Amino acid sequence: MEEYSNMRQWGIFFILLLVSFLLVKFFGIFGMISGIILLLYTLSGIKIIYNYEKAVIFTLGYYSGVLSGGLIYILPGFQKLIKVDMRIINYELPEQVLLTADNINITVRSTVFYRIVDPGKVIMNIRDLDKTILNYAQTNLRDIFGKYNLNDILQKREEIGIELRDIIQREIGEWGVDIIAIKIQDIIVPQEILSALTQRAIAERLAQAKVIESQGELQAAENYKKAAEILSESDYGIVLRFLEILRSSQNTKIIVVPPEIFNLFKKLSK
Repeated sequence: MEEYSNMRQWGIFFILLLVSFLLVKFFGIFGMISGIILLLYTLSGIKIIYNYEKAVIFTLGYYSGVLSGGLIYILPGFQKLIKVDMRIINYELPEQVLLTADNINITVRSTVFYRIVDPGKVIMNIRDLDKTILNYAQTNLRDIFGKYNLNDILQKREEIGIELRDIIQREIGEWGVDIIAIKIQDIIVPQEILSALTQRAIAERLAQAKVIESQGELQAAENYKKAAEILSESDYGIVLRFLEILRSSQNTKIIVVPPEIFNLFKKLSK
């Protein structure tokens, strides 16, 4: 970015003021009229540039340089000033219907965040910056989305935005523009496709639940088997377990068991 010195213009400004004063002072009515006209012409060249702006200066149609914010002066009729906003700009791209790799039409809404870093290059190279960004974004969006299936697009919107940003930056970055980010705001899927995806997701969850349930039943069966083996190793293990179940029952009763019953359970356990 070529900085432009405004000191010479301010020197001309003070010379014109002095000439205007002399015309009014020493040349009568004609001088007064001429002095006032010259004074108005001189004052019309004063411009104010805010800190977030840059002023691109052209002298007799030729590019002269860039001025920073503040009070500046240009020669009216000889110089032209174009203000350029240096802040971050968010530009919402129009909705675009795109075709995915699995032949599904989706509607995409996205926003481009960019900033001008070299206003001289932008003014000299790009006539309509927003339209240029729009054309590059639409073309590359079509190409990028055509490489992915719908499921990948829904899961990788951040990665797709970064990929699109890098492509556009390589193409127009040398013109003085910094593409900060491209955000995929919304992906609108046709209702019939959305219903089919919902049904498939429900079916997958049910199948997964059945697998988990069967695994739980298998684990419980293995635990019962191990418990039975442990109880069978004890002479009175099964009997004591039976009595424990009776004791913990809500219908608590006192049961008198003859000693012979233990031998019977022992034989049955074998």
